Amino acid sequence: MDRAGHIAVFLEQEGSAPRADDVLRLPGWTVSDWDNLLRRTRTLPVRASEVVIQRGAMDRTISFVAAGLFEVGITQVDGVSISPLARIGPGSVIGEQSFFDGLPRSANVWAVAGGELLALDFDDFARFGRDEPALARDLLFALGRVLSSRLRNTTFRVRR
Repeated sequence: MDRAGHIAVFLEQEGSAPRADDVLRLPGWTVSDWDNLLRRTRTLPVRASEVVIQRGAMDRTISFVAAGLFEVGITQVDGVSISPLARIGPGSVIGEQSFFDGLPRSANVWAVAGGELLALDFDDFARFGRDEPALARDLLFALGRVLSSRLRNTTFRVRR
């Protein structure tokens, strides 16, 4: 997929009805705004079953899901079985927690189906913030909304 295709994935979220899922929404962003952000990312093709985030790893990269389906999970006490906690599809992000707090990854993330990630490391985000402070603010609020949605979903599951 080229950058125009990547941009289309995220712009598509704006035209859809509000949902309880965790897609990245930036309603005021134009094609040019998305291009400004996504040209700073690295494209990572991903194969089905590939682990893209390893629990405990130190990495502040955030990845925008351009294609594919990913599961987030934790390894059980036996060290062998993995329990899926969430599924994340195109138009969303993975790795947001460590991106914000700088702590080790809290869960594993693997591809259920082949796809493509757009990885933005923290230093490139910092440059984006210096170059485009209003866009960086918009992005941070959108990421905060995703993080909040995921926390609410986790809280709901724990209470059941």
